[in-house]
Amino acid sequence: MKKTLALTLLAYAASSHAADAAVDVATGSLLQVILSLVLVLGVIVAISIGFKKFGLNRMQSHLPVKVIGAISVGNNQRVMVIEAGDEWLVVGVTPQNMSTLTTMPRQQSSDATTNSSNPNQPNFSAWMQKNLEKYHVKKS
Repeated sequence: MKKTLALTLLAYAASSHAADAAVDVATGSLLQVILSLVLVLGVIVAISIGFKKFGLNRMQSHLPVKVIGAISVGNNQRVMVIEAGDEWLVVGVTPQNMSTLTTMPRQQSSDATTNSSNPNQPNFSAWMQKNLEKYHVKKS
């Protein structure tokens, strides 16, 4: 009886040690997976910060088209001024449609809203207001 009890205790101790080893291996594997995941996420964040810091997130376009300015006139509706070649296009943009409202010759300064430094420089807001008034007079 003592011999079987000793063998049973020895088998139990061996199985307990094997179970502890299996738990240690599982814990080690889980820890390794978590550390690998943290490392991959850290690399993604570092690359993202690098792109933002060095301006690599903006696609550089070599097209002769440039957005000069835009203003929201409603929910998902904008009026944009786009430079294309030697003229500016005033474009109405909605989620379903994009249409040219008018065209005008290209301004010298890309900032046409500040007109205090040079009074001879055309002012886009004044020009737009004048054309809107003409449009409303024609409709009346």
